Amino acid sequence: MTPSDRDAALAILDNADTCLTARAFLRAIARQRKIPFSRAKTILKTLVDNQELAYQDLFGSTCVMANFQKPVRITDHFFLIPPDIPSIAGPGELDIRLAQGISFGSGHHPTTRLGLAAIDHLFFTAGLLPAKNPGPGADIGTGSGVLAIALCLAGLNRCHACDIDPNAVYEARQNIAANDLCSRIPVSGHPLPDTGPDFSIICANLRTPSLAELAPVMGRRLMPEGVLILSGIREWETRGLAADFTRYGFIRIWEKTLKKWTVLILTRTVAGCQALS
Repeated sequence: MTPSDRDAALAILDNADTCLTARAFLRAIARQRKIPFSRAKTILKTLVDNQELAYQDLFGSTCVMANFQKPVRITDHFFLIPPDIPSIAGPGELDIRLAQGISFGSGHHPTTRLGLAAIDHLFFTAGLLPAKNPGPGADIGTGSGVLAIALCLAGLNRCHACDIDPNAVYEARQNIAANDLCSRIPVSGHPLPDTGPDFSIICANLRTPSLAELAPVMGRRLMPEGVLILSGIREWETRGLAADFTRYGFIRIWEKTLKKWTVLILTRTVAGCQALS
């Protein structure tokens, strides 16, 4: 396998809008590189042997995915890394120790990567949160707990994580413990309450109808200068969802799209804060 073969094969996987079965991936390699199917098989085998790619059973089909049994850089500042693997993070970089379970948020899906990209932008580029003692955060539908962990590693003192799936609650607690954050990230098996202490930031990686339904409670639970990170949005749903949140005084200040999925960062106008007070 030449370096150009490697780069081309990884680019095919990275740019795919859906999970590729092993056979579909091999066909794509052979077609793009204009090589025999047998050589495409050799390329895939080498990538698997080198632990760059791995096979994963998904709904009865064998798919090819990035191998998360080693450190994987997700953003400029965040790595995803198995709990028992030594760190390779350099100065200013952060390890999120994550076991590969069955809960959403393993790092394979674009919406998880986009959520982490938004947190990276928020804390390390935009500086939109108060510089000193930002209030607690919340992660709605926490899944593996990855976004709650990222928020605390990036600078929050505390983050409330919630998920109605008992398996997600269990796996999130295991991952939070692996990152030594049990005292800072309580996990609840119930929906985010309608009332309670205000949050400086709320993350939600959920599908668009759920995000729209949660807009009022997120508006009530967010501090006046707080921000929302909303992932799980299809590219063509972005305009409509942003309009839904506009009704509650939110404005869109940043967005990023990957493989036809979008993440939004929203904050509130002064008028919006007054309307919800």
